[in-house]
Amino acid sequence: KYWHPYVWEYSSFLSTFLLYFGIYWLANKASLLKQNWLRNFVAHVLASVVFSVLHVLLMVWLRQIIYFSMGGAYDFGDWFTEWIYEYRKDVITYFIFLLTLYAFQYFTHPRLDLSSKSKPQKLEIKNKQGVFWINCADIITIESGGNYIYIHANGQVLPMRSTMADIEKLLDSADFIRVHRCYFVNLNHCKGIQKQSNDSSELILLNGKIIPISKKYRTDLLAALAQTISKTVKIKP
Repeated sequence: KYWHPYVWEYSSFLSTFLLYFGIYWLANKASLLKQNWLRNFVAHVLASVVFSVLHVLLMVWLRQIIYFSMGGAYDFGDWFTEWIYEYRKDVITYFIFLLTLYAFQYFTHPRLDLSSKSKPQKLEIKNKQGVFWINCADIITIESGGNYIYIHANGQVLPMRSTMADIEKLLDSADFIRVHRCYFVNLNHCKGIQKQSNDSSELILLNGKIIPISKKYRTDLLAALAQTISKTVKIKP
């Protein structure tokens, strides 16, 4: 009958629309923009299955009600076969909505003004032990480990749940530089650079600690040290 296609389309649309609120909640609860994105991605794959099952159940229920009110009966067919067909569409719909939501949040979410020259003189550190404020000049290194960063200052190590990307926005680039995927160092605490036999290099700090230097960051480190110390240490390639 002429009204059948309208019922099929709008029942599917309405069911999907009602479930979008659940996707929105999970998108913020298990964000793919965080460091543990892989675990959250698995959660979203499983959620897409639940989304599809609920979509089909709601859709069929609406169609059965409408068909019954019109004096007919709706037959969905073989449930498993039809669900597989629907899931192929639902999983695409799920992740398109997810990516659209993240794109919207990225472009509309207020971000720090990185061009500002005013950087904090003290850094606020929050962890399970409490809230601490330390002078940025006292920070020697910042190291990453899982979902935490570890701030070394004044002979103590303060953990904080954050990422290297987030902490980088707060640091003064004139004093701090990234030398490795897992390390930021305070240039004022650097003593020298030593070369290893395998063409790798290590940074020696004033406290005697040795930090590995990634080739990716070596050039930037040398340029920064050239502005910090009177004598530039050169590493031959």
